[in-house]
Amino acid sequence: MEKRSCLFCNDDLKGRSDKRFCTDQCRASYNNQNRAESEKVIQQVNQVLRRNRTILKTLNPAGMSVIRKEFLEERHFNFKYFTSLFKTKEGNEYWFCYDMGYMYLDEDKVRIVGHQKYMKG
Repeated sequence: MEKRSCLFCNDDLKGRSDKRFCTDQCRASYNNQNRAESEKVIQQVNQVLRRNRTILKTLNPAGMSVIRKEFLEERHFNFKYFTSLFKTKEGNEYWFCYDMGYMYLDEDKVRIVGHQKYMKG
């Protein structure tokens, strides 16, 4: 009988003949290690977007808040990353990170809002 080993940690494999990894952790680590570079970029962008959304959600417990822009910057909010842009009929622009958005009121303040059902886009 041929001795088989885990593709990630090289430990001996026991069990099914088509088994390639000794544990789920080894399988996940192997796949993460061999993930294409473009997939890693997507992961990094999603990480920034999730952090941005969490910051907006935390600072907006009431559904609509006005805060100083520096408050977002102190929490490492990255203004370059957003998932969508919504323009109102009045010409206002809201930048969204998933379901949480913000609008510049002036150079120092932003309004934070949650996505509303009547907003299209």
